[in-house]
Amino acid sequence: MNSTQRYLFDLNGYLHLKNVLSSKELEETQNAVERCIQIPRDQLPHGWNFSFDKSLEALTMHPVTWPIIKELSDNKPRLNRGSLTIDTHTKGSMTHLHCAREGQGWQTRRYEVRNSRIFCNDIVAFFYFTDVHPGDGGLVVVPGSH
Repeated sequence: MNSTQRYLFDLNGYLHLKNVLSSKELEETQNAVERCIQIPRDQLPHGWNFSFDKSLEALTMHPVTWPIIKELSDNKPRLNRGSLTIDTHTKGSMTHLHCAREGQGWQTRRYEVRNSRIFCNDIVAFFYFTDVHPGDGGLVVVPGSH
């Protein structure tokens, strides 16, 4: 992270990175998501989330986000899970707020600054594959929650 990103992450608990995906990466992931939408749920492979397609799997170590994840995790990242959420605008509900808290164990949510370095072990990388316009909803982030 650069110094501005580091400051904003420490202040807000999240970063908003723009234009992370190249045109080619975006097209490949959009095509993969469309294929995923077309497959009946019962025919999806086990663990179908990000591993449904290599273009989605590549996002787990994307060259823009991966160095940030490594820095925040003290170069010891661990992939805990991945998901693919598809909003087809057919239902008018939102994803419920969620968060594992103290009852999940000390290791589940940790944020610390030591020797001017930030350590955080609960990191979520959220990619949009289509434009989000006013009124579409979009991502709501509770500062410091992930």
